[in-house]
Amino acid sequence: MAIDENKICFIICVNDDLFFRECVNYIHWLEVPEGIEVELLEIRDAKSMTSGYNEGMRSSNAKYKVYMHQDVFLINRYFIYDIISLFRFDKSIGMIGLVGSRKIPEHCMMWFGSRVVKGVKQVSWNDYRYKREDGFWVVEGVDGLLMATQYDVPWREDLFDGWDFYDLSQSCEMRKKGYHIIVPVQNHIWFNHDDKIILSLENYNKYRKIFMKEYMKKEE
Repeated sequence: MAIDENKICFIICVNDDLFFRECVNYIHWLEVPEGIEVELLEIRDAKSMTSGYNEGMRSSNAKYKVYMHQDVFLINRYFIYDIISLFRFDKSIGMIGLVGSRKIPEHCMMWFGSRVVKGVKQVSWNDYRYKREDGFWVVEGVDGLLMATQYDVPWREDLFDGWDFYDLSQSCEMRKKGYHIIVPVQNHIWFNHDDKIILSLENYNKYRKIFMKEYMKKEE
């Protein structure tokens, strides 16, 4: 399947129709650059986030793929313009996130480490437009709320067969391939995320230990 350089695909694992419909409403509201095709894939009944994302990755020939949570609402109307511009500007950028960590903490809990993102909410739509001089952070890992890529790297469903640590794992896999991961400086916040508490700390710690064993010792 030949890669389409002028196509972007939004890939979303779905188990809540209300959140998903709202998420899609925001996607449909985004400005689309001339010549760019937008595709939307909803993944139902995924066994894990990694298996769902691998299914979406294999199903689309879009060069640009956006893996995002169903409860993320994009309020930067120029999101598609911005990420494609960044990818085309620097071919070494493999993945773009909206929240990230310059250095993954030793305990691997990014929530309790230093994260990069800034912004305000009440501005005019035109103020959201990203300018390259605004800059970006190069990070070691990004939060899974949204992960945009321009290269297909398989998700590690062999290790992460649940719903935790798929994001930091994929960040490490991207970096192993030699790609950079960035978070754009958002002078005005690009998204709303209606996230919830962790469903299972037992599972979270299970995958945290798997992540540490697989990646942290190798990166010391």
